Amino acid sequence: MEPTPSSLLNPTSPREERPTVFIRDFTHPGDSDSAAGIRKAIQEAIRIGARRIQFEKGHYRLISHVEHETEGIVHDAGSRGTPPRKECHLLLQRIPNLTLSGIADAQGTPLTTLVGWNEEKNHPLLPAILWSEHCTNLRIENLAFTRAPTFTSAGEVIEGDDTGVTVRPFTGCPIWDGMGAYCANQFSPDGETLLGESISYGNGAQSTWKKIGAHEYRLVDPRAAKMTQRGNLLSWHQGARTDFQVYFGHCDNLSFENLRTANSNGFCFLTESCRGIVARNVSFRPDGDRLFTGPRDAWKIFKCGGHIAIDGLSVRGVRMDGQNMHSNWATLRKLEGEREALFFCRYTYAPITIGSVVDFHRGPRTESRVVESARLEDQAKDEHLGYLYRVRFTEGFPDFAGTGTLCAFNCWEAESYQCRNSRFSNIAGAGHLVRYDHLTLHNNRYENIMNPGILLGAEMPTHAEGGHATDVLIRQCEFDNCGFYPRYDTVGCVGIHSAGFDLPLNRDILITENTFRNSEVGIHLMTARNVEISRNRYDGIREPVRVDASSTTSINLRDS
Repeated sequence: MEPTPSSLLNPTSPREERPTVFIRDFTHPGDSDSAAGIRKAIQEAIRIGARRIQFEKGHYRLISHVEHETEGIVHDAGSRGTPPRKECHLLLQRIPNLTLSGIADAQGTPLTTLVGWNEEKNHPLLPAILWSEHCTNLRIENLAFTRAPTFTSAGEVIEGDDTGVTVRPFTGCPIWDGMGAYCANQFSPDGETLLGESISYGNGAQSTWKKIGAHEYRLVDPRAAKMTQRGNLLSWHQGARTDFQVYFGHCDNLSFENLRTANSNGFCFLTESCRGIVARNVSFRPDGDRLFTGPRDAWKIFKCGGHIAIDGLSVRGVRMDGQNMHSNWATLRKLEGEREALFFCRYTYAPITIGSVVDFHRGPRTESRVVESARLEDQAKDEHLGYLYRVRFTEGFPDFAGTGTLCAFNCWEAESYQCRNSRFSNIAGAGHLVRYDHLTLHNNRYENIMNPGILLGAEMPTHAEGGHATDVLIRQCEFDNCGFYPRYDTVGCVGIHSAGFDLPLNRDILITENTFRNSEVGIHLMTARNVEISRNRYDGIREPVRVDASSTTSINLRDS
């Protein structure tokens, strides 16, 4: 006789209108491969209309995967040629009102871990641990995510010369003869402080690691030899592809609580085209002696709308950015009548909301129009990755609108973004990379950040990332040892610059009651106007405020 699933033996609580599916009916921590069992549990939840899938305490090893047709993998120029499908250990698709829940201790530390497979090959794409699309009111709680074997390694620099560097890897850190050295970074001997510019980036080092002794490995790379110092520590990864370990696409009213990523092969989290996100106690932090969590951003928020509220975010040890928030610029391809036009936007498809606003830009001029109707026209067939959109407006176009006009679709940006009580450290990029309006950063700490701790402004030349930062409050934050390597020509603790523009387009920014320490520059202003800087404290800052006079106006300094 078949055992009765726990989901049918447990009556629903007053707070749950539908039953719970228990993972223990399908697989257990410690099984050789729990992926298939968890996928069966997901199908059972769909069948009975469950609101919750409940995991036990422990590590669930994920080996098998399914292949999912999606364009969510195409996110930059490096994605060219990548097939529009993704291998996934676990897939959630069009499941509304679902909670995926593990076990956490009294402090909110997840005790349930989903462990993704790693084939230990250089520069791979790996199956996503969790891939979710079109799941409204999805909640993820009390779960940790990692890879095994881990994708990240570290060790002590024991020798160097003009041609290369020798390390002794830490116990438990993976290394093999021929392992790559992608996104490598140097740390102080105690492992607490990121030092200098990255030693290698997404293309890796000039060679791979070679075993030269019982516990010693050598990397032949003159750049690494020049930049490293004996006694310091070195972190590196086996690859750095544009890949997404945990993905949420088109999941409105998304909720995260008590989540941790200890290791990742690419972007730890990506939320794309989601409206409304609430997150509490989400951590990206390495375990063991690994100094880095992963080779790419911790959490990218892409073309997301609605209100976004984050409390208690912790990011330690990533390359590139801690939290990266942006949409993409659209360009007007062709006017078709008095109120209709064809637009192009790069990379993945994003829906355009009826009644939303589109801003048309020409130099310092901006005019807005309201969307009456919109539809996807086609996939672009030229050299660019992206889509064509046909949009009709409630009134005629600005007099300057024509082929090539730069446009921003406001529905692809948050109505508001708040991040409070959060910490960013040892990041080989920016802590916050912000190309958003209506932003509040309050009571956050940024330390040992290679680029500015907070970097505001759009980018046009490479990825066409928008938009400009407007209506921004940075209040009661602490900065220590930030911006020691420039990005978009800005340095220091807070940088403002829209790369590829030379006008004061970032505006209405208040930077107040913050503390800046141990950095060359406190605040670096470019392409900005209507900025107030008041009641801040500077300690060990050589240049509190640096202003590019040629691209800024209306800068109000009131610190004294």
